[in-house]
Amino acid sequence: MFEPFFTTKEVGKGTGLGLSTVYGIVKQSGGFIFADSQVGQGTSFVVYLPVHRTDPAAEAPAPAPPAVSGELWGSGTILLVEDEDMVRAVAERALVRQGYTVLTASNGEEALELLGTDEPVDLLISDVMMPTMDGPTLVAHARRRFPDLPILFMSGYAEETLRRSIDLDHVAFLPKPFSVRQLAEAARDALADRH
Repeated sequence: MFEPFFTTKEVGKGTGLGLSTVYGIVKQSGGFIFADSQVGQGTSFVVYLPVHRTDPAAEAPAPAPPAVSGELWGSGTILLVEDEDMVRAVAERALVRQGYTVLTASNGEEALELLGTDEPVDLLISDVMMPTMDGPTLVAHARRRFPDLPILFMSGYAEETLRRSIDLDHVAFLPKPFSVRQLAEAARDALADRH
C-alpha cells in the first residue's frame, strides 16, 4: 500500500500517492510506519519518529549529502508530460534528483509549445491517455520536427496492448505503477538507445 500509484479506489478517484508520500516523509525522518487493518473496523497507522535532542556541548558534523547511484545518474533535458498533478510532481522530483533538467507539461498542447522553444529536449516522457491530445498524437506531431527524439510512454495498460494500438517506432514503455528507481532506469535506457 506504500508503493507509488497503488490505490484501492475506483478509476479516476485516487492517484495512489498519498501513503507513498507519507512513507517517504517518515523514512527521510529516520522513522518507521506500520499499518494495522481489521476487517469491518478500519485501518490504523502507527508512526515512530526518532527523538531529537540538542546537546550544545556536542557539535555534530554536517550530514553528508545523499549518495547518488552512479549507474543511474543522468544528464540532459527531459520533457515530462502527465495530466495528473501528483504523478507529474513525483516523477519530476525523481528525475531532477537523478541529475536531469526537467520541463513539465500537463497536456499534449503544452508539450508541443515547449518543444517549439529554444530549450533542446533529449527525451520525451509522456502518459499515454490524456484529455484533449493523447500521448501517441503528441508523439506523432513531435516526431515530424524531431524524428530521432527518444520516447518513453508511461501507462497503466499492458505493453502488448499498447504496442498493437500505437503505430510508432522506437518507443519504450514504463508500466504504471512504477518506482522511482524504475523511472530512473527507464529514462537512462531510453537515452542510451539514442547513442
